Amino acid sequence: MDPELLRQKAAFQKHASRTVSVQQRPQPSTSSSHTTYSSEVAKAKKKKAGGSGGNHQNLNAIPEFDNYGGSAISNATNFSTMAKIVDYMKKRHLNQQQWPLKLQEILDELQIYDLPKRSEAFLREALPNNPRLIMDNEGKFAFRPPYKIKGKSSLVAVAKKHHQDAKGGILMSELAECVGDGDGLLQAVGDQIIIVPTQINKKKDRVFFYNDPDFSFELEEDFKKLWRNVSVDHIDEKKIEEYLHKKGLDAMKDLTPKTRGPVQIKRKAAKRRFNVKVHNEHLDGVLEDYE
Repeated sequence: MDPELLRQKAAFQKHASRTVSVQQRPQPSTSSSHTTYSSEVAKAKKKKAGGSGGNHQNLNAIPEFDNYGGSAISNATNFSTMAKIVDYMKKRHLNQQQWPLKLQEILDELQIYDLPKRSEAFLREALPNNPRLIMDNEGKFAFRPPYKIKGKSSLVAVAKKHHQDAKGGILMSELAECVGDGDGLLQAVGDQIIIVPTQINKKKDRVFFYNDPDFSFELEEDFKKLWRNVSVDHIDEKKIEEYLHKKGLDAMKDLTPKTRGPVQIKRKAAKRRFNVKVHNEHLDGVLEDYE
């Protein structure tokens, strides 16, 4: 090894043994100008994260947003306002006030003056898609009745069109959304309409049909007497069917109610496995299967 390098190494080690270097940590200063902690900033962050503190709870801290960007509470308010608008437009229609109105005009007539901008934007987007309202090219709204019935002639025409298209009758509850006095209108048309009581969704209602004159004919009195004199109260469906068969007539099938007995559940038999590879072949003949 080079003697000069050895001499430099020995001098470095000798100098290092004499010099002791101790690294000291910087002490925190008592002066407020050098600290990074601020009590005011910490309080502001805590208030923003957890509310105002104490037992008070910030209700708007975690809002639930819908598609329109509003909270759940404002969403319910928006639909409630839309229902009020539809109900008001229906009342106007029944009172023969059928000219369309703009949204602001509807709100003024309903005396709704403190509607937020977000709710107004919701109504402008949702009202054109409401099936019970009509919007014209000028952006005005009117009520959409189930049928275009305004008087006697239009009522008979709609009922006749239903009859020709085999759509059945028209409910009285639907007629009540077209005209104000539905009962009076039905009485005015007279025999052109047939009214039948019915029940829809466990509620009593009435349905009216068009009375087609092509199907009305006068039955002779002799046939009426024969029909009234024949009594079949003591005969059940099976005996009637047998009598018709004897006379060479075909009877309607499946008239008697079917009685269903208790259903027996069939259990599937366990499948036996064949051609299965047997382990422990060296014990063949010794082991036995107990089934």
